[in-house]
Amino acid sequence: MTVYVIRAKYFGYNDEVFYVMGNRIANVFDNQAAADEAYKRLEIHSARDFALHEVESLFDASEKELQALDDFVFSRCGAHIYENGELSRDELPESLSDEDTFAFVQRAEMQKFQLVQFEHEAKFYGLWSVKTQQWAEEHDEFFAGLIYAEDPEQLKGKVGHIFADYGHSEIALQGSFEELSSQPGLLKALVAAQGGLGYDEQKQALYIGAWEDEALYAVNALLKQPLFEIKEIGLEEIQRLEKELAKLYSYEEDYE
Repeated sequence: MTVYVIRAKYFGYNDEVFYVMGNRIANVFDNQAAADEAYKRLEIHSARDFALHEVESLFDASEKELQALDDFVFSRCGAHIYENGELSRDELPESLSDEDTFAFVQRAEMQKFQLVQFEHEAKFYGLWSVKTQQWAEEHDEFFAGLIYAEDPEQLKGKVGHIFADYGHSEIALQGSFEELSSQPGLLKALVAAQGGLGYDEQKQALYIGAWEDEALYAVNALLKQPLFEIKEIGLEEIQRLEKELAKLYSYEEDYE
């Protein structure tokens, strides 16, 4: 049975724009038409309630890109959103139709939701901390969530969160190359080639620089005792843990 999962993006704010901080499961469907319609309505509703100058993709857009978006809006409803070199409206025009609002969301890459399709059961992959023996989490001032994705490759850029388990500082691993890895030659070559890694022969210690995500990801696969794992996490487990996090941190959404 095909499963359709809608994930809602949650945002942090850096005094300029809202940026994507994490995701949560918003709804699950076994019918594509129902999933498509629900996703579409969510995006349209959110787009009408999102201050344009605080959308990260628009904040970072070039003049050419903003002008193209303005041309699209003007051609559909006769109103401008970009004039004299700056965004001229806080929100999209009310006269912009639902269909065109949804099209604008795609053009502007300002999606607040993600619709993921699975041909059988929903299968996600989470970041597992070996040190804490727990699923890794990401935290912001107004958000805490699990770190997971539908494709393990998407977690490469998230492994830096493991540094939180080590005091947000560099990680030191004691031992010779032979003690640390079943492939000591490869480990030694990686340390020599990869920025962010270092080895102290006198102290017999391997160092992974703080928040050196690429170095951490690369070296982890060669360690006898890896610092993290990327493994499957079930949909029900995700939903259970997300509700616990929402309750623990008293988020505005319902968690009953």
